[in-house]
Amino acid sequence: TTHPQVTLVDDTSALVAADIDVYAPCALGGALNDDTVAVLRAKVIAGAANNQLAHPGVEKLLADRGILYAPDYVVNAGGVIQVADEIEGFDFERAKLRATGIYDTTREILRLAEADGIPPAVAADRLAERRMAEVGRLRTIHLR
Repeated sequence: TTHPQVTLVDDTSALVAADIDVYAPCALGGALNDDTVAVLRAKVIAGAANNQLAHPGVEKLLADRGILYAPDYVVNAGGVIQVADEIEGFDFERAKLRATGIYDTTREILRLAEADGIPPAVAADRLAERRMAEVGRLRTIHLR
């Protein structure tokens, strides 16, 4: 075969139950539900699909199993950065520089989640809300 290091599986159920390190749902929302979490063997979930959790309780199930979940909009941040940069006239180096902050933001989210004993998605929401509030305050400052 062309890629002997790649193992093919028959379907999504087999993939979820396979001995994998990272599960990355990148197409359909709701991929993580009570049934998939029960058999999931990956220790990290970092996918780009929107709304990966079938319901809010799934994140607690993941935490209870010791599975680290990176919220979808954190994983998608690079695409959002590129689209936002296109508004200004796309500049690859500028967009790349902005995207380098994703790693630090993800670490901050995971640190906040652990320190506050909350799921990563809640920590991500809190961080986003704090950043939006800071931007809102900055807009009230008028320079002369």
